[in-house]
Amino acid sequence: MTAKELTEFWQVCELDSPPYRHPDDCLAPARIQQGVNCYADYVRAFKENRLSNTALHLSLLPQPYHGDLENAEIIILLKNPGFHASDYFAEEQEPEFRQSIVRTIRQDQEMRSHMFLDPKWAWTSGFTWWESKLRQVAQLIARDKFKCDYSKALAYLSRTIACLELVPYHSLSFEGSTKIASAKAVRRFAQEVAKDRTVVVTRAVRDWGFENNPDAIAYSAGQARGASLGPKSPGGRAILTAIRNRSFRRGKGRGVSGCRSRK
Repeated sequence: MTAKELTEFWQVCELDSPPYRHPDDCLAPARIQQGVNCYADYVRAFKENRLSNTALHLSLLPQPYHGDLENAEIIILLKNPGFHASDYFAEEQEPEFRQSIVRTIRQDQEMRSHMFLDPKWAWTSGFTWWESKLRQVAQLIARDKFKCDYSKALAYLSRTIACLELVPYHSLSFEGSTKIASAKAVRRFAQEVAKDRTVVVTRAVRDWGFENNPDAIAYSAGQARGASLGPKSPGGRAILTAIRNRSFRRGKGRGVSGCRSRK
C-alpha cells in the first residue's frame, strides 16, 4: 500500500461529527467509551467512575498517522493514540487544533509535517509526549546542525519523522483486536515502506508483522514498555544514523556528530 492509497482509505471517514470511526472498522459496543461526547461529559463520567481504561474514545478524532507519509525518511510505529482529558478540551476549545488533525488525516500539502513537534501546540498532551521522547535527539541535532537552535531541530524532525498508529482511536491503554480494517491498511503501508525507509517499531511488534522482518528496527518487550527514542535507544540511534546518512548523501560533509570534513 502506498501513501496515496492509505490517505485515500481515510478519505471516506466522516470527520464532521462523532462518532469518528472508519466505516470499514467493526467495533463491538463494549470496546467503545459510552456517554462521553465532550469535555463536560468527560468530567461527569470521571466523577461518576464511568470511565474505562481500555475503551476507545470515538468522540475524539482518530489519529492514524502524523507527518509526511510520502516523504518522511523515518517512520515510527506505535500501537494507538493514548488518552488525556485535555484531548477533549483541545478539540472542543481550539478549532485550529482540531482542523490540524483533520488536515493531517487528509494529508493536505500544507500539513505535511508532524504537528506534535510544532511548539504551537506545546500545551497539548501530544506535543508533551513527542517532545519528551525526542528531546535528547533533538538537542544533539540542534547542537550539530542548527547552532543550538532547538526550535529549528524540532522543525527539522517534524519534516523528517512520521508516525503510524496501528489502531487509530484514543484509549488510556489498549486491549483488544488489531484485526480491524484500518489496522490492516496501515500495517500494509508500514511493511511496504520498510523496504526503503528507516522504520522503528516501538510497540506491538508482532501485531505490526515485524517480528521476523530484518527491514525494521523492532523493540524487544522490555524496550517497548518505555518506548524510548533517546540517543542510546535502538530507535534514537536509528534516527541519528538516518539523519547522518542523509547529510552525507546531500554532500554537506557534516553528520550528527558535528564534525566537519577536513581538507
